[in-house]
Amino acid sequence: MGYRPPRKIYNLDFTGTDYEGLAVSMRGLTIGEELELDALREADGGGRRVFELMTGLLVEWNIEDDHGQPVPATFDGVCTQDAVMVMAILNALQGAASGVPDPLPNGSTSGEPSPVALIPTETLSSSPESSAVPA
Repeated sequence: MGYRPPRKIYNLDFTGTDYEGLAVSMRGLTIGEELELDALREADGGGRRVFELMTGLLVEWNIEDDHGQPVPATFDGVCTQDAVMVMAILNALQGAASGVPDPLPNGSTSGEPSPVALIPTETLSSSPESSAVPA
């Protein structure tokens, strides 16, 4: 009896992007799929094969058509979608699978001051006598 590794499912989050509200679950890329996808992108953009690969990884999504009907998570369903959005989905998958965290949000949260006590200081005299070197 051998070991059967579990398949990782990534729930992609598009919060703060142009696709806010989009929910996509995808299976992780195998090494072979990752290599093929990279080669396709370098060659000529990949064409149909990139979207076939994506369809094989797609578990589910919450995309609806113009009539409010669910778009199936199939090759035909993928083909009805905007190419820029589909590539954003693939990029999000590769980012999630690589383990690289999303960038930190910009700006400060204006947190409270440090609880560490300040070190007491005193002002040094600036008179000529205090800077003279003893003879």
